Parts: sequence; C-alpha cells; structure tokens
Amino acid sequence: MELIITLVSKLAAMLLYVVVGYIIVKVGVLSAEESKPFSKLVVYVLQPCLIVNAFQIEVTPERLRGFLAVLVFSTLIYLIWIVLTKILKRPFGLTRIDEATLVYSNVGNLVLPLIEMTLGREMVFYASAVQIPFNLLIWTHGYQTIRGEKGFHIKSALTNPNVIAVFVGLILMITGIHIPDVPATALQGFSSMVGPASMLVVGMVITQRDLRSVFTFKKAWLILAGRLVVFPLAAILLLFVSGFLRSYPVFAPMLMAGMMSLSAPPSSTVSQLAVVYDVEPVESSIYNVLGTFLCIVTMPAVIALFQAVFM
Repeated sequence: MELIITLVSKLAAMLLYVVVGYIIVKVGVLSAEESKPFSKLVVYVLQPCLIVNAFQIEVTPERLRGFLAVLVFSTLIYLIWIVLTKILKRPFGLTRIDEATLVYSNVGNLVLPLIEMTLGREMVFYASAVQIPFNLLIWTHGYQTIRGEKGFHIKSALTNPNVIAVFVGLILMITGIHIPDVPATALQGFSSMVGPASMLVVGMVITQRDLRSVFTFKKAWLILAGRLVVFPLAAILLLFVSGFLRSYPVFAPMLMAGMMSLSAPPSSTVSQLAVVYDVEPVESSIYNVLGTFLCIVTMPAVIALFQAVFM
C-alpha cells in the first residue's frame, strides 16, 4: 500500500507539470513550436547531467556484484525487446515512434527518484545500472529508429552527449573520483530539472491535439498495453525460466529495482527526440502522458508479481 501511495503522489506531480505546459501555451505565454528548444535543452544538457550524477556513489564488492547483475539483466531485456518489436512491426503496423515507445521506458527522471522514495537510496545505485544499456541503445538503436536511418553510425553514437555522460559517469564511479561541491551542486540542480522540463514539453506539444484525444486515441492503448504490461511480463518470464534467482536469491532486491525501471511508462527521451526531429511528436506525447497515468496501476502490479514469484 505504501508503494502504491508513493507512486500515485509522484506520478500525480509529474502530470501537474504536463498541465502547466498545456496551460502556458493555451494562455499565450509560449507557443507549441517553442517546445523544440526546450526539448534540445533536456536532451543535450539536462539529461547528461542526470546520467553523470547517478554514478556518484561509493562502490563496494557486494554493490558491484549487484550492479553487474542488474546491468546484464537489463541489457539482455532491452536486446530481446528490440527483437520483439521487429517481429511485431509488420503484423501490428508499428511506426518508428511505436517501436521506440515499446522498447524504451522512463528509467531516469521518473524512476530514480521514485525508487529512492520507495525502496531506499541503496537501491537507486542498482537501478542506475539500467541507465547504461538504456542510454547506449536509445542513442544508437532508438535514435536511428526515430530518424528512420539504416545501419549503425558509431561516430554519432559515441559523440552523443548522453553516451559520453555514461562513460564519464562510469570512469568517475570506478576510480572513486567525486565531483567537487560547487560543480556537484550545479550538476544536481540540472539533474532535478529533467523531470519538470520533460513534462512541460509534453504539455506544450499536446496542445496541438484535442485533449480528449489523449484518452480516445485507440492505438495508444494497444501500444501502452505492450509497454506497461506485455514487455515487463516477458522480462519476468525470462528471469523465471533462467532460474537465476533460484540459484542466487540474494540478488532479488537489486533486480526488483531494475524491474521497476523496466516497467516504467514510455521514455520522455523518445518524446523529446520526436519533437526535435518532428516525427509524430503529438502521438509520442500522448503515449507519454497516458502511460504515466496508467502506470499508477501497472507498475505496482508488476512489482507485486515480481515479489510473489521471486521473494
């Protein structure tokens, strides 16, 4: 019950940011088109700060083993989800945004603060392991999927600020280097802006469509059923079939933190990229808003199932 209450309050706050973004466009403070520079700010400045900040933590051998377990698990799941979307693309007529929405969950600005409030600060470290495959894949596979590009452009991937931030964060974590107080405070400040700024953009973009369409857009319910229910259940099924937690039950709490990230609503990064490159920005924003609303029910249900099966 405590988890459900915390989820509701946090997600309600995120939805309020969307409402504010919607209102400031409707009253003429900003225009819907001005969401694009905000999106660029989030994607290329604020999110890299969030990534680096997530790795500023002390490492012990026990923590490292748990971190690696979550890292391997989440990497395998993302790769399986990518293959699954390719299989489903033609039968379900999936668009580029549909594919990215199904694969990539909102692992950063929504889940990390949520995990700290519900599972404790220790679990934030383990959940941050999901950031590695998420950022490496969304800025390679996801980026190219949304833009409709073919092949793997290694230069684009490695020079992306978010991928660079992953490697910087890893180096700082492994070497035990802590960022000095003054820049660390600035980094924390920028990190805390990701959630509000992302949701504001969603609210601004959604003004381009009738608000009722958020709930009446039938395809959104199908896509979100996959993102919030089918894909997380596939991850739990894989973990069960592997028998890993039967052999190593000590990793169950760590993997549960990772599972919370994997059962999150659609990634706000997908929405940001949809706006930046003008690829179904309204549809992507609908997925984001409706998914955030629906996960009030689906995320606790997925975590409850995980606990029933493995803990």
